[in-house]
Amino acid sequence: MKTLKLNISERVFALRYLDDFKGSISLLGKVLEDVKKFGISDEDWKKAEKTETKVGDQIQWRWDDEKGGTKDVEVNEDVLKFLLETLQKVDKAGGFSLTDKAVVGLMTKLEESLK
Repeated sequence: MKTLKLNISERVFALRYLDDFKGSISLLGKVLEDVKKFGISDEDWKKAEKTETKVGDQIQWRWDDEKGGTKDVEVNEDVLKFLLETLQKVDKAGGFSLTDKAVVGLMTKLEESLK
């Protein structure tokens, strides 16, 4: 197990890829166990001053990561490797945009934790 200090945006970003997991049953069990640890509580959202704005048919969420602080997330090393490899594949395919700025911090933290 490795511990990462993640802000809300980094946890939201990680959850997006963990929710789309496809892989072996043995890794699926680890992902199912660890995905809960990335969760964001109502208290976290309050501290980060989350707001919701309706734009057309969609709702945009905004929050302040600095005010929301960080959370220690203890994760299985295999799950960290999966996340890093998945993000690296998306990166090589040019799949990130300006709205994905949280990936920069998340990838750095994943790489550092797996050294």
